[in-house]
Amino acid sequence: MLAISSGVLAAAAIGKAPPSLNLLREEYSLSLVYAGWIVSIFSALACSTGAGFGIVADRFEPRSILLAGLWLQVCAGVLAVLTTSPLVLLITRLLEGAGFLSVAVAAPGIIVSASSQRDRSWSLGLWSIYVPTGVSMAMVAASIFLDTIGWRGLWIVFASLSALLAITGHWKLPPVVRSQPHKTATGSFLPLFRRPAPWFLALSFTSYTLMWISIMAWLPTYLIEQRGIEVGNASLLTALVIAFNVPGNLIGAWLLHRQWRGGSITVLSALIMGLSIYVVFDDQTGDLMRFVCCLLFSCSGGLLPAAILGTSRLHVPDPQRIGMINGIIVQGSHLGQLLGPPMLAMIVTTQGSWESAQLLMVVFAMAAMGFGAGLYRLERIQIDKG
Repeated sequence: MLAISSGVLAAAAIGKAPPSLNLLREEYSLSLVYAGWIVSIFSALACSTGAGFGIVADRFEPRSILLAGLWLQVCAGVLAVLTTSPLVLLITRLLEGAGFLSVAVAAPGIIVSASSQRDRSWSLGLWSIYVPTGVSMAMVAASIFLDTIGWRGLWIVFASLSALLAITGHWKLPPVVRSQPHKTATGSFLPLFRRPAPWFLALSFTSYTLMWISIMAWLPTYLIEQRGIEVGNASLLTALVIAFNVPGNLIGAWLLHRQWRGGSITVLSALIMGLSIYVVFDDQTGDLMRFVCCLLFSCSGGLLPAAILGTSRLHVPDPQRIGMINGIIVQGSHLGQLLGPPMLAMIVTTQGSWESAQLLMVVFAMAAMGFGAGLYRLERIQIDKG
């Protein structure tokens, strides 16, 4: 649970920024583009260096990497509170992103080490709750407390929680015992990238996050501009939709525990996401049904991260590469996060209506289904060989 809690707090750094942008822009006189980088620099860092962070997690002891990531976020949060420079503020977000990546690639190795052989898929599937839980927690906290404690108070709260968890981790987290000596980074890197499974895993996650983050990023704008909902209520409704991803994560982990294959869960998740988001963008459907389908979209989407993260360990040559494959998955995930919101915005702006986003969503839902089918075939081959 310490590893999962570390992931939740690390992911909170993603969710705390969007609700705080107005305050940051006013205080630092930031342009809209600069403010956008305050949010998106996380994804830019992750989609360019995720595999590299995974190599570091495999090369060194995962416990040390995870704790270093937490302390990095603590230091970045404190520095952000003290600075008066927009450039230093952006650098602190880069440091928080590095801390997030360190936790994201190191925690799965700790979870695998602490779980029995029978429970590893369930445990890794449970790990998939860390992003939606952390992001929704931070967004709700920001909606409630920003007016009273400001963005600096919010940063200090999360830095303090990270410090408390890091201290607890130093005390409670045992070292991960390696069954084999470390291999060189180059020797570990190439065999994994020659396999098709890591690509299917990463691209499935890219397709999923492109759909999911696009909706989560623009849902407040849609609710305010198209449905006339107040800003605070739009933020809370968006946080509710994000939170509905967590039950999907848990259902996906439960299906893995019931011996469902990761490829099957991925295909099911993508199918329901595609159907539900089609209804969300159907202007002929009532608002209540559209919001219910938005909740269904997020919940069914949660099945896919559980399936991908829960079965990632099956597609590595040995346990010494678990960090690397999770780094590749994180890289694919953040590629979708980086591309999705501007793609959706471009289509809506060009076509002049939100309904025009239906095709984009359905195309990537079909792509996720295709990658899931590829994973299913690879799992069948593994079973036949075993």
